[in-house]
Amino acid sequence: MDEAFPVRIRQGVKPSYQNQQLKVRPAATPNMTVIVSGGICYIDQHDTGGQGAYVCANDADVTLTVQPAGGAGQYRKDTVVASVYDAEYAGSANEWRLEVIQGPYAASAGATVRGTLPPNAQILADIALGPSQTSVSAANITDVRQFTVGSGGIVPVSSSADLARPHPGQLRYRMDTDTWVYGKTDGTTATLLDASLRARKTGDTPRANTTSVASDPHLVLPVAAGAIYELVGVFYITSASTVPDFQCGLNGPASSDGFWSLIGNPNTATSDSDVARLTATTINGGNRSYGIPTTSTVYGLQLAGMLEVGGTAGNLTVDWAQATTSGSSTVLKKYSWIRAVRVA
Repeated sequence: MDEAFPVRIRQGVKPSYQNQQLKVRPAATPNMTVIVSGGICYIDQHDTGGQGAYVCANDADVTLTVQPAGGAGQYRKDTVVASVYDAEYAGSANEWRLEVIQGPYAASAGATVRGTLPPNAQILADIALGPSQTSVSAANITDVRQFTVGSGGIVPVSSSADLARPHPGQLRYRMDTDTWVYGKTDGTTATLLDASLRARKTGDTPRANTTSVASDPHLVLPVAAGAIYELVGVFYITSASTVPDFQCGLNGPASSDGFWSLIGNPNTATSDSDVARLTATTINGGNRSYGIPTTSTVYGLQLAGMLEVGGTAGNLTVDWAQATTSGSSTVLKKYSWIRAVRVA
């Protein structure tokens, strides 16, 4: 009979709603303590190896003391860990505990390193301490939890701590970049594409006596840094007058690039048959005007485009106003919508 091997998952913290399991935070009034939230973690046995994993459950907040900071010119990096001590394999203690491992002093913050951690430990957070520091604030705490899920599950990770050798098809969610990535057969990682962002208007928005464009309150899409999106949508416009017409532009984060265009009536239109595809306009490149040739008629403008986001994430907005100032409102109607489909 072939020898059977257990299915193993990697060591780490069980993910949770709002990402709070075993999260380290400062005291409500910062002092030389930190608080570890309730949660569950799995810790591999490293004393001898090959003996499985420990399951550690913390059912309430635990307050841990941070040792006093050093004097002038002394910096330190302390580490909050969940540790397992098993006398069957090493030492005399039989327990698991949450604890702060003090790091050695250094002459600068950049030279600090972690102290010697217990063999069976899951790192939860690093604490940066400066000379004569008397309290620990949120700015001093770096969350370095590693998460784990059951075999075949989706692992939440940060992009800086992603898996070095994912198996083919292994799916992870990168929390800091809000992207999905998967393992390829050659051992590399690729982004899961065709992730769509959608926004629709849930009510009418009228604007009168203004040609100064402003972002629509509903048509906003949060786009990722370095991503490329195909843009589609329909904008429904109307007015009780043929005077004000409609102007709009598409604007993304700094350094965004791309083109967009709308099929609709030119602002010189005098009848419903005057439909034209206007010249393409660049993202962040200004506005185009469109006509409302018949009063109280709802017109649809069909959007197509491509957006390439630079190194900064942010919002793609539809910015609009009247093309000609009028007391009769131009209305961007309920059910207008825009969708961005990520392709790279």
